Amino acid sequence: MICQKLALTLLCALSFSAGALAQNAYTSAPGTPERAAIMDALRVPAKKDLGMTVIFKVDRLRVAGDWAYARVAPTKPNGDAIDFSKTKFREQMEADMFDPLGEALLHRENNEWKVLEWVFGGTDSQSSGWSSTYRFPKSLLE
Repeated sequence: MICQKLALTLLCALSFSAGALAQNAYTSAPGTPERAAIMDALRVPAKKDLGMTVIFKVDRLRVAGDWAYARVAPTKPNGDAIDFSKTKFREQMEADMFDPLGEALLHRENNEWKVLEWVFGGTDSQSSGWSSTYRFPKSLLE
């Protein structure tokens, strides 16, 4: 009897986690509070990397449940392009090893978006490796 209850509990837990991983992703619309909260969370690591406050041009934004994936291009708050040669990325630019897009994985905890991963300036996508560290819906990266 105890074994049956334990097996049923494990089966329910597995079904729930499989369902969470199968959630459909969508693009959070411009102007929504959700999108604004995600962009606000991304500004923290971007400001640390660039030494300035930025806004983003969104290349890709996918949300599934409490998970979000973003690929964004930072710009100055007035929309002007950033001169990355005046940042810590100067040498990467000179070596033609710089991509001005940031890539991020976020998770919502207690109604607040937290940046779990932020990569900026690299020429290779890092997102494919994140699935080995985090259990997020596959639809985020599709």
